[in-house]
Amino acid sequence: MITSNYLIINKMPQKFSSMRMAGKAAVFIGADGRPVDFGVLALDDSIYTMLVCREFRLAMLVIDRHGERRVQGIFWLNDDDFENCVRGLSEAAGLRPSVQDTKINSYAWSIAKKLDQGVRVKVTDAVDESEMTVCPECGMLNPKGSEYCLDCGAELLP
Repeated sequence: MITSNYLIINKMPQKFSSMRMAGKAAVFIGADGRPVDFGVLALDDSIYTMLVCREFRLAMLVIDRHGERRVQGIFWLNDDDFENCVRGLSEAAGLRPSVQDTKINSYAWSIAKKLDQGVRVKVTDAVDESEMTVCPECGMLNPKGSEYCLDCGAELLP
């Protein structure tokens, strides 16, 4: 269980006490009332997607800025702050948050890697695994009835 709000940039966590919206930017404020290091997040078209996990009050932002891809994570201590901040971030960035499960971190980084390869991916909400077919080649979940894997293209068995 976390004991504070955390902003994670370049895999380095920083505590923050609040988040304030300033136009098309989110400012993460430390206990001293000043922005934390790298605590101003521009909410422009460089935000590729926002993945959220309500169970852990976590948002992962996949950023694609001028060919540089990164993932920023934000953990909130309480439900109200989480819901209000996710709403503010999504409205300012013009994105609908994609609800995910506990595999959220690896999913965010796999999206960033695809962007590095020049592949734009469609981000969807987490699904019921019983309604999916697992690719025998790469392990990706695909909708039942798919003939080929949506990730690697391997033929799927019926």
